[in-house]
Amino acid sequence: MARETKKQRRRRRILRRMVLGGMTLTVAMIAFMAWSWHQSVPMKRVVVSGAVHADSSEVVRYAALESDSIGLFAIESDVLVDRVRRTPWVRDAVIRRRPSGTLSIRVVEREPVVLVVRADGRPGHYLDAEGYAMPLVRGAVYDVPLLRGRVPDYHPTQPIQRASVLEMLQALAEADLETDALISEITFDAGGNAVLRTSPGGGHGSVSVRLGIGNYGKKLTRLHAFWHQAVLTRPELTFRIIDLRFDGQIVTREDSTVISN
Repeated sequence: MARETKKQRRRRRILRRMVLGGMTLTVAMIAFMAWSWHQSVPMKRVVVSGAVHADSSEVVRYAALESDSIGLFAIESDVLVDRVRRTPWVRDAVIRRRPSGTLSIRVVEREPVVLVVRADGRPGHYLDAEGYAMPLVRGAVYDVPLLRGRVPDYHPTQPIQRASVLEMLQALAEADLETDALISEITFDAGGNAVLRTSPGGGHGSVSVRLGIGNYGKKLTRLHAFWHQAVLTRPELTFRIIDLRFDGQIVTREDSTVISN
C-alpha cells in the first residue's frame, strides 16, 4: 500500500475542517431559526391551574398579559411569577409555555394558620406563616386558631412586620396536630404580650394561658407536655390560668390556689 503523501494529508485535513465547519454552520442556522420561531410565536391564551381559593381571572389580571400582544417565549418567567404572587391566596407559581401559543400558570396557594378577628368581633382575614393576608372567600373554611387584639390591618400584598405576631404564626405553622387542636384563640395586647385560650376538652373548660413575649415555639411545646402530664391527669381540678412566661417553671391557678411547678 502506497504511503499517504504530505499533500494528500493536507487535503484530508482541509476537507475535514470544511465538513466540521459546515456542520457547525448548519447547527447554528438551525438554532437561529428555532430562536426566531420562538420569538415569533404569539401568546394565544393563558390557562390557570391549581387555583382553589384564588380567583383565576385575578391571576391573569395581575400577570398583566394581553393575548397576541407579546411573543410567548419573550415573556420573562421571573417577572411574571413576581406579578402573579401579588394575587391574594397565591404563594408561588410555575410557568410553562406550549408551542400552540398557550401560557400555563400553575399556582401554589397559601395555607392559613390563623383567622384574624376584627375589633367588632367579625371574622376579618386569614394569615399564613409568613404573615401574608388572605381575604375570606366562599368555600375557604379552615379550622385554625382565632387571632385577636393588636394585630396589623389587612394588606393585600405586604406581609405584617410585627415581630411578635410573625413569631407566633411560625410557631403555629410548625406545631404538631395535637398542639394545634389544643389552641382555640390567641390575643395580643398593646405591649406585644400574647395570651392563649385552650379548646375545651378532657373534662376541662377553656383555660387562659399567659405566653408573654417571644419563644412561642418552646412555650407551645411546654404547654402540650404540661396539658397531657398535669391537666388531663387531674380531672378533679379546675385550672383557671397557666402561666408560661417564666423560664424553668410553670405557674398555675387552680380555682383560688396558686401553685408553682
